[in-house]
Order: sequence, then structure tokens, then C-alpha cells
Amino acid sequence: MRRRPECYTFPHYEVPARHKQPDYVKWQKVGIGMTRDDVVALLGRPLRDPYSAPRPRKDDAYYFYGYLQLPMMPHARTYRFYVGFDNQGRVVTRADPFGGVFSPDGTPSQPMIFTPSNGAIFSHYPRIVDMRWYPVSGRYPMSYEVELGHCGLITGQPYRDRIIESELEFPYFVATFCGTQPGRFRVRGRNALGTGVWSDYRYFNFTPEDPICRST
Repeated sequence: MRRRPECYTFPHYEVPARHKQPDYVKWQKVGIGMTRDDVVALLGRPLRDPYSAPRPRKDDAYYFYGYLQLPMMPHARTYRFYVGFDNQGRVVTRADPFGGVFSPDGTPSQPMIFTPSNGAIFSHYPRIVDMRWYPVSGRYPMSYEVELGHCGLITGQPYRDRIIESELEFPYFVATFCGTQPGRFRVRGRNALGTGVWSDYRYFNFTPEDPICRST
């Protein structure tokens, strides 16, 4: 009997992940208008950015407080925690890798998907789906489970979902999707403290048709 080809494929890339994070509770207390001295009193002295900046100076426009270096393709991707100051030395921005969503207890927070847009309709071939989300906050190292599903063009047909990756170390997944049909995916984080909640489903379609698929 001829073996049916896999619907989903993904090339793996092995690079060790590195991470250093600030205290989440203190980090969230950094507010617009605070002075450099206020920030240092709260978070401590800024760190040296090992990827771009020289030794930190008091009058730097940005103070660096941590990073997530993840083994993404084709090169490792580094997400930074930093605080930005204006010419008067007051906070005007605070950036983190998580889209502002922080875990209260170290367990994985709920992922926030940002691409593709919900309900996106594609016509390209090969049917490559680029799925991305913000890194999940919580204790690191962190891995991800990805569930991908599809349904046929018959109205009322249920989605057929399955976990296609369970030890992904970075917040994106590229898959070859099978068929001109609707699809959906969701993702959740996993770390030493447990498995987080699933993200909301993100729906897409490889057909101009608009069948009504059952969500369960």
C-alpha cells in the first residue's frame, strides 16, 4: 500500500537558546516620566548588551535589562528588555519581548498570535503557512506546542486538528499546508512548571470558497 505523504513539514534548526530576564513585578512598575535614577533604584544598574552596545553609561538613551536569544532561522533572534529616555533623562518607552503579557507565577502565559491575520485568504503555491506569535513569558527555558488543523469544503464538516510540534524553542512555525481548504492553528507554552493555556485559534483559508466549518 502506498504511504500517504505528510501534510505538514518543517525544517529544524539547532542553536542553543540563551536568556536573562528582569523581575517581572519590578519591570512592570517602570513608568513614563520616571528618571534614570528612579529606574536604577527599581531595577538596579543596567546591563551591558552583549549583542550590540559597549559598556553602559549613565547618559545612555537606552538602559538594557535582559534578553531572550532564540534559535530562529536563518539566524538566532534576540529579543531585548530595555527602557528608553528622552533628552531630559525621563522614561519615554519600555520594551519587552512579550507584548506586555507577564506570567504571575512563572508558568507559561497565554501566547498572542500576530500573523497571519485572522481570516486571511491565501492563493500562493506551495501552500506555505508562516505562523508567528510573541514569545511567552514565564520561567525559561520555554518550548511550544503547535496544533494545526484543516477541514474540507463541505459545510458543517469539523476541523481535524493535531499537534504537529511539541518541543519548538522559538515563537514561529513554518509549515506546508495540504489542500485548498480552510485551516486553523493555535499554540501554547511549556516549561519546567507546567503547560500553559492555548492561544485563541487563528483561522486562514487556501480557497476563495467560504464553507462553514464546525469548530469542535
